[in-house]
Amino acid sequence: MSLSSYLYKRPGSQNWYARMMVPQKARSIVGKCEFVKSLRTPDRRAAERAAYPIIADWTQQLEALSAPQASPAELIEPTDSEIQEAALHMGYEEAGRRLQSLISRKLTSGPSALTALANDFERRRLESLRGLLTGENSIWVERAKATVAKRRWHLPEDSDGFRRLVELLAKCGTDLFARAKAIVDGRDEAFVPSETVRALTRQREERAAQGEHMLALFDTYAAQRLAEGKKRKDTLEQDRKSVALFADFVGENRSLRSVKASEVREWRNAVACLPPGMRKRREFAGKSLREAVAYAKTARLKPISLITVNKMLSAISALFSWAKREGYVESNPCDGLYYDANKGANARPPFEAASLNQILRSPLFTGFLRAGKEFLPGGVKTRDWRFWIPLLCLFTGARVGELAHLYVDDVSQDNGHWYIRISHNAARGQTTKSGVSRIAPIHSKLVAIGFIDFVAARMKGAGTGDVRLFPDLERNERGQSGKASRFWRDYLRRIGVKSGADGYGSHSFRHGLADQLRLAGYLDDEIEVALGHNQKTVTSGYGKIKQGTIGRLSKMIEQATFEGVSFVHLEQQVLAPTDNVEC
Repeated sequence: MSLSSYLYKRPGSQNWYARMMVPQKARSIVGKCEFVKSLRTPDRRAAERAAYPIIADWTQQLEALSAPQASPAELIEPTDSEIQEAALHMGYEEAGRRLQSLISRKLTSGPSALTALANDFERRRLESLRGLLTGENSIWVERAKATVAKRRWHLPEDSDGFRRLVELLAKCGTDLFARAKAIVDGRDEAFVPSETVRALTRQREERAAQGEHMLALFDTYAAQRLAEGKKRKDTLEQDRKSVALFADFVGENRSLRSVKASEVREWRNAVACLPPGMRKRREFAGKSLREAVAYAKTARLKPISLITVNKMLSAISALFSWAKREGYVESNPCDGLYYDANKGANARPPFEAASLNQILRSPLFTGFLRAGKEFLPGGVKTRDWRFWIPLLCLFTGARVGELAHLYVDDVSQDNGHWYIRISHNAARGQTTKSGVSRIAPIHSKLVAIGFIDFVAARMKGAGTGDVRLFPDLERNERGQSGKASRFWRDYLRRIGVKSGADGYGSHSFRHGLADQLRLAGYLDDEIEVALGHNQKTVTSGYGKIKQGTIGRLSKMIEQATFEGVSFVHLEQQVLAPTDNVEC
C-alpha cells in the first residue's frame, strides 16, 4: 500500500493527517478502530516525511499484537517495579492524555456534550470501582493483555504478577475517570489522586534531578578523572559502555541514590549470562539486556568469564565511589558483590624456547603464500609490522598497542645505545597503560636482524617527524590498533602454537622477557622499570628523572639471551631484488 493511502485532510483543516485502520481482531486490545494523528503541516512533502516514522510505529504495534506467541524463554520476566511503572503509565498517564484530547475536542460542542461526557466518566468510574470490589475487571484484563504483549513479558494470566497488573490498572483507571470528570466540571486543581497513584508517582520522584541521571554523572566523573590524570580516555570509554548497560537495566533516569544492592546483584547475574563480544554480534542488535540474556540462555551461548563480569562491575563501583565522595549517595551498592574469581587463572604464559623456534621458523619469517595466508609457506617475504612487531615485543617487552603507534622519530640513539621512546602523547594518539612515557632499549639482535635499517628506510622514504613507523595499522574507534593483536592471535592458532583460550598471545613475549631478566639475576623492582610498570612508592614521586638510564637499561636488556632459540636465519636473511617482497 502506498503512503498516499495513509494521508488525508479533514474538512475545514489545512493540515494533513496520518490514518491507519486497526484490524477487527485487534480493536479490543488497542481500544480504537483506527490510528489518527495530525502531521501539523499543509505541505504534502513535509507531511510524507513526518508520516513515515508514525506509520512505522503503528505498523510495529499491530505486528506485535499479531505475532505468534513466543516461548517463555524468549520473553522477559518483569519485576514488580516494572509492573507498577506499566500500570501507572498505561492506566493513568497515557490514557489520561487520550481523555484530555477527547475533552478538548468536546469543548467546542457545547454544554450538553460536556455534561454527557462528565456523566460517562462517572459511569465508567463507578464500573471500575465496582470491578475492584467484585473482581470483575474485564476491561482492565484486556488492557493488561495488551500491555504484556507490547512489552513482550512472560506474565501468564493465572500468575500473581498478571493479577497484580490488572488490579493496579483498575485502581489507576478509577482515578483516571475521577480526574477526567473533575476536569470537565472545572475542579481539576482540587482533585487529589488515590494513595495507589500517589505511591506509584513517588517512585518517579526517585528519578534523578535534571543533569544528574546516571550517564550525565558518569560524564562528569570521567571529565574529572581525566583532568586528574587518574584514568585513560579509552578506559573511560569502555567503562561508559558498562554504565550504559547498567542504566538501561535499572532505568536511565534513575537517581544514583535510589539504586539498591539487589538491583546491582540482579544486573551482575544477568551480565554473567552474556556471550563475549555481544555488542558486535548481529543477533543481539537492538535487544535490551533482558532480551539478550533470554536469547543467550535459549541459544546456550558460552558466557563471558567472571573476571570480565568483575571488570564491568568495577566500572559501576568506581562511579558510585566517586558519587559518594561528591555527596550524591551515602553508600556504594556494589560493595561485596564481586565474584570470587581468580585473576591468575587468566594469566598470559610465556613462550618456551621450542614455541619461539616454531614461531620464528614459521612462514611469516621464512616466506609465506600471500596476504591473508601468512601461515602457509610460499615465496612472499615481508618486513612490515607483521614481521617487526612480534620481534619488538620479544626483545623490548613493550605492548602491541604501544608499538603499533610508533613514529619514526621515536627511534633514537644516545651514546651508542639505540632505543625506542614509548610515548604517552595524546596529541599524537599514543598512550601507555601507566600514563607516562618511558624508553625501551633496542637489543643488539634487533639491530642485527635489520630493525635500524628498516627505520632508516622509512625515514628516507617518508621523511622525518610526524610519520608513522607502521602506517598500515589504522586506529579503531577507541584510538587503538586492534588489528595487530587480532592478527597475532589468529596466526599463533594457525601455526599450532595456540589452542583455544590458553592465554598465549602477544603479551606472552612480555612475560617471557621478564623471565629472561630474572634468569640474568635482576630483581622484580628492577624488571618493572624495564617493562614500564607504574611504580607507586614515595621515592618514585621525587625529582623529574625516571629510574634507569639508557646505558643501564641497555645492559639489562642485553642479558636476555633466550637460550635455545635460534635467530641466525633472521640475521642472515637478506631480501634480494629477485625476491617476491610484500611491503
